[in-house]
Amino acid sequence: MIGIIASLISGGVSLYKNRQETKAKESERKDRISEAKTTATIERIQQGDNNAAKLDELSIAQRGWKDEYLLLITTSPLVLCFIPDMAQYVDAGFAALLIVPEYYWYGLSMVYIDTFGFRRMLRVAAERWLEKRWG
Repeated sequence: MIGIIASLISGGVSLYKNRQETKAKESERKDRISEAKTTATIERIQQGDNNAAKLDELSIAQRGWKDEYLLLITTSPLVLCFIPDMAQYVDAGFAALLIVPEYYWYGLSMVYIDTFGFRRMLRVAAERWLEKRWG
């Protein structure tokens, strides 16, 4: 009788140990999977940043007249605001910009991003916006 009770107790103890080992192995597998996902995400982000930086470098290396043109167009209203006779035209121009369609602004933004090489900055901003939007 004592032998049966002893074998039941030892069987229960070994069953408990096996269950604990199984839980530990399962937890370890989950940790490794989580770590692999994190590593893959970091590598993807780094690769994307590297690609965007390379495209920006190419854009900067191939700069031409359009850079000077966009810079002149962008800064002209600022300069004209300090010329008394021209300030009224700057005001009228900005008032007209209020009715420009939204798609035009997106297109203009793409031109500036391409010309001045802001791809990497845009990528980070888009990822943050998506993260806030969808978690």
